[in-house]
Amino acid sequence: MKRIIVLFAFLMLATFSGFANDVKVSPAVRQAFKAKFTGAENVTWSEVNEFTVAAFTLDDIKQYAYFNNAGELTVLAQPLTLKQLSKKQQANLQNDYNNYAIVDLYKTDDSEEVRYYAVIENETQRIILSTTLAKWEVVKTINR
Repeated sequence: MKRIIVLFAFLMLATFSGFANDVKVSPAVRQAFKAKFTGAENVTWSEVNEFTVAAFTLDDIKQYAYFNNAGELTVLAQPLTLKQLSKKQQANLQNDYNNYAIVDLYKTDDSEEVRYYAVIENETQRIILSTTLAKWEVVKTINR
C-alpha cells in the first residue's frame, strides 16, 4: 500500500510539477531533511497529496525527497538524461515509443527498489512509463 501511495504522489509531481515556498513544513520534516541532506542548496517545498516534497540540489544533482507527516523519507527521485539509462532501457524506450518525445526521466529509490520513470508525449497523449531493468510498462496515460 505504501508503494501505491508514493507512486501516486510521484506521478502527481511528474504530471503537474510546480513548487511554492509558502508551504508550511513540519519541524519533523525539516529536521529529517537537514539530517539526511546536509549541504543541500536551492531548497523549495511543495505538498503532493499527503507528502511534503523538497526539491533541492546536492553536489550539483537535482533531487526530490518525499517525506510523510512523521518526517520519514519515503522516496527519493532524481531527474536523469537518456544517456544515464542502461543501454537496454534506452533501446527499449526508443524502439517501443519512437513516435513520442521524452519529456522527463527519473530514477526513484524508496528503500525497497530502484525504479525508473519516463514521461513521454505526442500530440494526443502523455504517458508515464516505469521499469526496474529494461522493459517499460505503462503506469498512466493522459489523453489530451
